Amino acid sequence: MTTESRKNIKPAEEWLLTNELGGYSSQTSDRKNSRRFHSLLMESRNLTRYNLLNSVKIAGLTKVVLLQVSPSVKYALSGKNFTLIEEISLSPRKNAVEFCYRAEYGKCPDPLEIRPFFSMRLSHYLRANADDISFRAHAGGGSLKTPETVCFFKGDSAFISKKKIKNAYYSEDKIRDGSCREMLFSPGFWKTDIKKGGEFRIVFSSGAAALSRYQKMDFTGQRLRRGKEFLKNFKCKNSFFEKLLLKSLDFDAHGEIVAGFHWFEAWGRDTMISMPGLLLCTGRKETAKKIFRSAGASLRNGLLPNIFSTQANKASYNAVDASLWFIWALSEYRRNFGARDSFLKEMKKPVSEIIKNYRMGTDFGIKMDPSDALITAEQKGKALTWMDAVFQGRPITPRAGKPVEIQGLWYNALKFAAAMGVPDSGILAARAAESIKEKYFLKEGYMADLIDLGGQADKSLRPNQIITLAIMKDVLPSDAVSKAMKIIDEKLLTPFGLRTLDRKAREYKGIYRGNLEKRDSAYHQGTVWPWLLQFYYALRKPSRAGFEKIWTGHFKKAGIDCVSEIFDADEPYYGRGCIHQAWSVAALLYVSFANGWIKSE
Repeated sequence: MTTESRKNIKPAEEWLLTNELGGYSSQTSDRKNSRRFHSLLMESRNLTRYNLLNSVKIAGLTKVVLLQVSPSVKYALSGKNFTLIEEISLSPRKNAVEFCYRAEYGKCPDPLEIRPFFSMRLSHYLRANADDISFRAHAGGGSLKTPETVCFFKGDSAFISKKKIKNAYYSEDKIRDGSCREMLFSPGFWKTDIKKGGEFRIVFSSGAAALSRYQKMDFTGQRLRRGKEFLKNFKCKNSFFEKLLLKSLDFDAHGEIVAGFHWFEAWGRDTMISMPGLLLCTGRKETAKKIFRSAGASLRNGLLPNIFSTQANKASYNAVDASLWFIWALSEYRRNFGARDSFLKEMKKPVSEIIKNYRMGTDFGIKMDPSDALITAEQKGKALTWMDAVFQGRPITPRAGKPVEIQGLWYNALKFAAAMGVPDSGILAARAAESIKEKYFLKEGYMADLIDLGGQADKSLRPNQIITLAIMKDVLPSDAVSKAMKIIDEKLLTPFGLRTLDRKAREYKGIYRGNLEKRDSAYHQGTVWPWLLQFYYALRKPSRAGFEKIWTGHFKKAGIDCVSEIFDADEPYYGRGCIHQAWSVAALLYVSFANGWIKSE
């Protein structure tokens, strides 16, 4: 382990532009790539990402200053006796990025050399050599092609073909898993003399069509108009909530929801948890219906894929809760749009299929226990809940048995199914509720995290109970709910979400940092998750001033204007994991709508 990985190091600031397809542009604030996932053009195609343009190098630079991150990214790039403004604009809904260079001060070196470097690979992998990259020159640029990818580019002057290979080093990857070097390919460069008031433009795209009309494009203008049109539908308390609303658009991807940037794609569980905040509260009804229909059609033995894929044989069904979150999201749809909405009739079939399979038994030992009407997941050695970290085939947080949040979600599913006329669902819901009251409230004052396969209560103090407490707040004994909430307030609550384990527990990890084993060991063993706040604040009234202060401050750290996936459980609660997570943003939006800080016009 490196010395760096042992320290609680503040994460580097990173910026992110998304294209509403799942693609993006992203680097560190000092214009560097510290991860294999950093890219100036990350193409998204069929829920798979390809790192096309890795970086753009300019000779003679001595200073880099980040000026803005939205709606485009701007840098002040300085060299001897000159300052150049670089503006990076990502196309909304196209895999294309534009660079515009303007001389701000002095005269650039004559000539200024601008050289692009390409990765041309799947986002999760590193390039060992450039053997499979072919280059074809065109006027002002050219195209690169591999068996899997293609990238076209064009600039305002002649492109000088002169190949160059460059070794790249990614410091974050070194800490994470050791694989941190790759070979980048550059087919040549542009030379230009930019005088004050002049500009030089380059476009990179996964499609040739973008280049043929690139001079007429206004990517930043398109993004601004899109945002302005979207915000017209809402009344916000202030600009913070407007910014938060715009963040909801970042996770669109071919009719799916991207779970997080930079490395997550479309996940079933994450999608369903995120839908109320990202789509239902914001009135994006048709997008939500499309996702529900697609998800319902993807059920297998009553299970929703944990990981969606456009290739049926690659979808992963290893989740006990994804199908129940599907029904929970449908219940939120009903709450937002009314029980008489005709779309709900379409959903009776998948809902019935889920209830039937959970009652009778399905994959991974998932079934209803007829003795208490609760759901058990019997297969040991599998991580089937959202606490799904596995290292070398071993679940870090084993939860075989009857996890507490699964029972709350099952109760909700049965109540929803009963309203749709699914036989016996109402009776089972009542039985499940009584079993939860009887078995999960501990003498210590909070809810057991699960009942194990031997019938024993796991007394680990974890936040999963907040889901059941919130969903069943009108059913569970109010004094028991109050006691549990007091303990959650004292032991698990942080400014950014709930800890996943009490600090006094032997397995507790306060810092999420280091190699894969260390990170997985901390992922659900203390690490703070913001998405749980939407359930916490269903039982606690938040302060708008405090809420704004916390998240406005976070917008300036880690991912700039982003909401992190997770946070360290120990102060100062650094943002970790993905710099921008769908269900984190969704939770903040859900809370904002629920408290009237954002209202639909």
